[in-house]
Formats: sequence, structure tokens, C-alpha cells
Amino acid sequence: MLVSLLVVALALAGLSLAVRLYMGRAAEDALQPGEQVAIKELRDPLPQNAFLACPPGYCVATAAASPVFAMTLEQLAETTRRMLASEPSVFVIESLPETGRFTLIQHTPLLRFPDIVTIELVAIAAGQSSLAIYSRSRYGRGDFGTNRRRVLRWLRQIETVAAQ
Repeated sequence: MLVSLLVVALALAGLSLAVRLYMGRAAEDALQPGEQVAIKELRDPLPQNAFLACPPGYCVATAAASPVFAMTLEQLAETTRRMLASEPSVFVIESLPETGRFTLIQHTPLLRFPDIVTIELVAIAAGQSSLAIYSRSRYGRGDFGTNRRRVLRWLRQIETVAAQ
């Protein structure tokens, strides 16, 4: 019995290592065909392994509310870049501050599953801006709330920096 448990444990450890090595491939840090999105074009229902936050009136799909910041688009872009630089396992795929668009991949800590995040900066009024964030898992149907927690954490971090 003990030998059987040891064999199963070693097999699972080997599988875990194989998955980690596979998920660490450079190809996992690039967008696949069909993964590029325009947030304004998203429609309900969104996948269960995704989460969306938008400023009022920006998105058609159901979304959590993004705060409005008392800063210009340029200031919000710089704040967003600084926040992204402090995040672990983030690979910037596209950074277009002139259009206010960022696309990146962040890997989950344990198994390094790639999650794709699109950020669009939105001008609200003179000296006011906001952002729409769409985070989704590349694999699977569920994400145990990972994308929701990421988007809400990032919005809180940007609010904290903006308040300073």
C-alpha cells in the first residue's frame, strides 16, 4: 500500500513538473489567433473564466464599474505601466500608450497557466480618465475567481497610486 502511494505521488509530481515546463514555453507568452479583443465589442455572456470592469457607458457587456480618476490619459497610462511593472510574471505583448491599449499575459503562480489581460484607457472629461480591463484564462472553463481578483486588485492599486 505504501509503495502504491509513493508511486502515485511520484507520478503526480512528474506530471506537475511536465505541466510547469510546458506552460513555461515562450509560445505561452504570445497571443494565439483569435485572442486579441476590443473591449467595446464584447457581448454577453462572457466566459465563466473571465472578468470585465469598465467605466460607465463604455461597455456593452455586463461589467463591474471602473473608477474615474482625476488624471489625464497620459498620467493614467504611466500609472498603469508602473503598476504592471510591479506585478509578477507579467509579459507585455502590446503597449500602445498613444491609443491607450495594453495587452499582456500573466502566469498563475503554481502551474504557470497563462491569463490574457487587455486594458483600454478611456477619456471621460478634461482631466478625468478611467480604464476598462478584461482578464481571461486561456485554458479551462473556470478560474476559481482568479481573473476577478486580479482586475479588482489592479483597480485598487491604481486608485492608491492616483490618490498619492
